[in-house]
Amino acid sequence: MAVNDAALSDQELAAANQKLAEKVLTLLGSEEQFDLFADDIVIEFPYGPSLGMPGRFETKPVFVAYSRELFRALPGLTMRDMVYYSVDGDPNTVFIEYIADAPTPGGHSYRQVYVNKMQFRDGLLVHMKEFWDPKRILDARAGLYDLEQAS
Repeated sequence: MAVNDAALSDQELAAANQKLAEKVLTLLGSEEQFDLFADDIVIEFPYGPSLGMPGRFETKPVFVAYSRELFRALPGLTMRDMVYYSVDGDPNTVFIEYIADAPTPGGHSYRQVYVNKMQFRDGLLVHMKEFWDPKRILDARAGLYDLEQAS
């Protein structure tokens, strides 16, 4: 869906970008998701370095390669309870809260509460900053995770 930022009011643009954010999450892990990324996309995981992973990815090819590996490692990842927030005065920015669940290799379970800040330009995701709890990932890897206590 191509969005011409200049042709829309701020309210229309904010609504269109909320729909794009929902589409990005709905398509997570699929090849179609990458069609929603700008070539100059920047993805940030501020807590990534605490787990030995990069904290920043620049350009679509770099993040696509990483993303493909990640989703091969976490088949069955699902998102739920998504809540979207627009930012007054900045219709290109959307915040999203949601919960993700996945079985992990080794038979453990993973549940995480995420907060994302997504920024769009002309109908494409240009920047995403994703916040999550590194301890939940470590606990899932160690098999210490109880889904009933994770929500």
